[in-house]
Amino acid sequence: MVALAVEPPELVRALRRRDLVGVLVNTMVGSGMMAAPAKVYALAHGWSFAVLGLSAALIIPMILCFADLGSRYSGTGGPYLYARQSLPGWLAYCAGWLLWISQIFSTAALTNLLLTYLAGLFPALGGGIGRAAVMAAFGVTVAAITLAGIRGSARTSNLLVALKVGFVLAFVAIGVCFLQPQNLEIHTPPPAPITLAQAVMIYIFAYAGFERAGVIAGEAREPRRDVPWALAIAVLAATAAYGGVLLVCVGVLGDPSGTDRPLAEVGRRLFGDAGALAVSVGAITVLVGTILVTMVATPRMLLAMAEQGQLPAGLGALHPRWRTPYVAILISCGLTFSFAIFGDLLGNLTFSTATRVLCYILCCIGLWRISGRADAAPALFRLPGRRLIAAASAGLFAVVLVMGAAKELPTLGVALLVGLGLYGLKRLGHRAGRSA
Repeated sequence: MVALAVEPPELVRALRRRDLVGVLVNTMVGSGMMAAPAKVYALAHGWSFAVLGLSAALIIPMILCFADLGSRYSGTGGPYLYARQSLPGWLAYCAGWLLWISQIFSTAALTNLLLTYLAGLFPALGGGIGRAAVMAAFGVTVAAITLAGIRGSARTSNLLVALKVGFVLAFVAIGVCFLQPQNLEIHTPPPAPITLAQAVMIYIFAYAGFERAGVIAGEAREPRRDVPWALAIAVLAATAAYGGVLLVCVGVLGDPSGTDRPLAEVGRRLFGDAGALAVSVGAITVLVGTILVTMVATPRMLLAMAEQGQLPAGLGALHPRWRTPYVAILISCGLTFSFAIFGDLLGNLTFSTATRVLCYILCCIGLWRISGRADAAPALFRLPGRRLIAAASAGLFAVVLVMGAAKELPTLGVALLVGLGLYGLKRLGHRAGRSA
């Protein structure tokens, strides 16, 4: 039987190729620049550039696997859709559930980082009621924009990505003029394997989000052609941005691990308080854009699983006016900003990455399986040696997951059990309905 993508006709196919590129650049060029220079340098010191190179070498084959998968289907769901066409139903459900959880914690981590930069401008937001109140107000605003529809969200995303690209180019172009070559020298031994894996996990979090092109493909005009292009452009842009920003942070500061706001500290070191203010405003713009795009995609995972009968149908309900999955949006936003208020940056970041990596592994297994089937949906982007690349990517990411997120694995297991419990209850309900 030929695998067909299921897509709801009520969704509006409004996204062009440039919109998909904007969504991915807005997603991927964000937290990696804001957090990684300090967090990775604290683990790897002068080897931070090697960590970035290793992370790119790991993530690019994975993105090529997703380009192959994305060129086969035009429905909503991304990894969940890919897994549904190639894996048993319960494993496909796990992929969707994991991706939804990872996006929740990812956005919570970004919101914590956003408040960290805001606290540099308004110290009262460093903690307490003021910080929680701003997070809650921001969450309501993001929910309102997301509810209003995909066209408005795409326009906002495109505006923010233009501002983001301008900020990155200005930061790197000015910063490289003040590099201190001695700051770039390596004076420490290579990090131990486990420490290296932990550092790589931070950059994988930075790259993560590329799968969102497939998640919102049900609202794109030509997703099978445009998703692979968007993935290629976004990964190149993200790698250039991460490399340039890391170069400036290390080259100017020497040791960027001493601050939670390394970019703002670069601005302060070069131009005093005015420089710190300008960079902080740019960083805040970058983070707001990333959070908005993430929250556009997150509810679509619940929508996709509800469409397939693996979650209650009410989660897939569309608003009669805006044609957006309003129940899924409200639930996703409520949980996201609750975890942001009561969680912390590093905990949310690591757990988000662990859940997403496991989802990526399932998709690689799915590509490996579907590549051997004669009835598989044809790919417009044909990845040479796809089975070998998929198997190698799954194995390498499994090693990184076990070594880099060992402490998060028990919590990840609990999250999976909760999801499978909901899946089991839904299946029991279906059987009871048929028996009646």
